Amino acid sequence: MRGKAMAVRLYFHQSCATSREVILGVSRRGLLERVELMPLDSGIESLKAGAWSVPWIVIDGRPVATDPVTADEAAEIISGGKIDVGDPLDAFMNAVLHSSLATALTLLHGSVAAVADPSLASAAARSPLTGVDPEALAARVRAEGDRLFLEWRDKLRRAAAVSYVRELYWASGGAITAEELAAHATQASVGAWLIAKGSLGRAALPPRPKGVAREDAEWIASFVRRAARGLLEKVREEQESIYSDSEYLGLLRARGINIPP
Repeated sequence: MRGKAMAVRLYFHQSCATSREVILGVSRRGLLERVELMPLDSGIESLKAGAWSVPWIVIDGRPVATDPVTADEAAEIISGGKIDVGDPLDAFMNAVLHSSLATALTLLHGSVAAVADPSLASAAARSPLTGVDPEALAARVRAEGDRLFLEWRDKLRRAAAVSYVRELYWASGGAITAEELAAHATQASVGAWLIAKGSLGRAALPPRPKGVAREDAEWIASFVRRAARGLLEKVREEQESIYSDSEYLGLLRARGINIPP
């Protein structure tokens, strides 16, 4: 891909720490002018992008990267360089872990087969640059989905716990205390959050939602209760760092991207 003029789109959300890292890193390397920044902040229109996670990098219409991705890797991708992701299946699972949507769907359905999507496979495996066939990778995930779920289950639960805490922090306007967080973290609360997180209305829910992912919801709730103070501090530091970063916010405003006060 090196040497060709490429249409590069970087889908991101203002609140995402990795999005900030990538945007700042690409800018400092003088590559941001090659990139069309696409904030996923406009309601239903944002869903049409097909992004499983943020950041979500698309080149010439093909998903080429998603979280986890570093600024160095993003710069290499934008420059059309070569990328090595190692085992494509591990790369896919790490992308699932870093997508709160994919994590929630996997927990709700008890199988990674629920997220065996070629577009996610393409981004996870950097398919346009590595040559990994996203259809074949998605088929492999589908075939091994139950095994992968059991192998990665605790990691998925921990990832979901952080997302749950972050969204309670947002919902409370940042005012929630560790004690309030621990009190809020019940099986029913986490279960309701998983159902809301892993669906659009009723679309994508298991056929019988009653009691779905109960064991996982209880595990997550118990984990949050035990680690409430540390989890909340981690989320608070992350979000305050993002929204106080004048360099990052200035770059976005220079592109006409909305940052509410």
